[in-house]
Amino acid sequence: MTQPATISADYTLRPSEVAATLALLVEARQPAMLWGGPGTAKSMIAQQVADAGNRQYVDVRALLLDPVDLRGIPWRDSDGRTRWAPPVFLPPTDDAGLWLINLEELPSCVPMVQAALYQLALERKVGEYALPEGASLIACGNREGDRGVVHRMPTPLASRFVHLEIRVDAEDWLAWGAANGIAAEVLFFIQLEPALLHQFDPQSKEKAFPCPRTWHFTSNIVHRRNGLDAGVERALFRGTIGEAAAVEFAAFLKVWRELPHPRAVIGDPENADIPENASALMALCGSLYRMASDVNFDAIVTYSARLRREVGEFLVGSCVRREPGLQRSPGFIRWAAAKTQ
Repeated sequence: MTQPATISADYTLRPSEVAATLALLVEARQPAMLWGGPGTAKSMIAQQVADAGNRQYVDVRALLLDPVDLRGIPWRDSDGRTRWAPPVFLPPTDDAGLWLINLEELPSCVPMVQAALYQLALERKVGEYALPEGASLIACGNREGDRGVVHRMPTPLASRFVHLEIRVDAEDWLAWGAANGIAAEVLFFIQLEPALLHQFDPQSKEKAFPCPRTWHFTSNIVHRRNGLDAGVERALFRGTIGEAAAVEFAAFLKVWRELPHPRAVIGDPENADIPENASALMALCGSLYRMASDVNFDAIVTYSARLRREVGEFLVGSCVRREPGLQRSPGFIRWAAAKTQ
């Protein structure tokens, strides 16, 4: 007997795709549920969507709510009738502004609270309270397999949301990092070892692991590490991204710090040596990225043209994402024109 065909497809979305999709749903006032592993930038994407749409962002920690918190505290009006004072974290019903309300950690809140959210998600109201016209509702949470504190979402509540699942994408994160001040050392290490951007094993007993969130923490450490003893630095990295990733990143930094000064490349980009070791090459590119300015960018573009295509494109692309004005330099214009030929 012929077995029915099965359909296999990847429906996960890169962060940039999630942001665009979430923006569409927010504008349509369609509640959306964003799923993803720990540290995958779900909350940051929600904040960025709110900022891009000029919406006031409200972070409601659903995990900390009791059912009564949503309906509000009862009080007696002048007619002696009981009414409910809505919670301050929900915008006034008559507010004319634009809002994005994010029910953070929704799958982690107890079933009684999830049940209390049925009406808010579907009818945009709880008891006497109603969301203002300009408010949109979303939620974020970890998946059941992530070994977080997660309660299975009841079907009546789940059916009120459009469900999106985020996946970590190194190219997306590197583009974001170049535009948002992530340390050059971190950017170029992840370009060299993209698999280390996110390695989450729910069965592991190690407390720290590499993910977009913890690499952001690592970047903050790198920016402020002046004077740190090497052993202390390694301990910090281990406590941030886990032991395996910390060992590799520390080895990369050692190469980075022992390289000749990149001014030799800027001074003679057509003849400067190109390191054969991949870590050394990425470290040198990271130093050039850190130094890039409108004065020396033509030399950096000239040197990048001699590198492996993917390395050269990442170096130039990272520089212009950090400083968009560099795209007006003659060297970049020639480089971009050559790419289209």
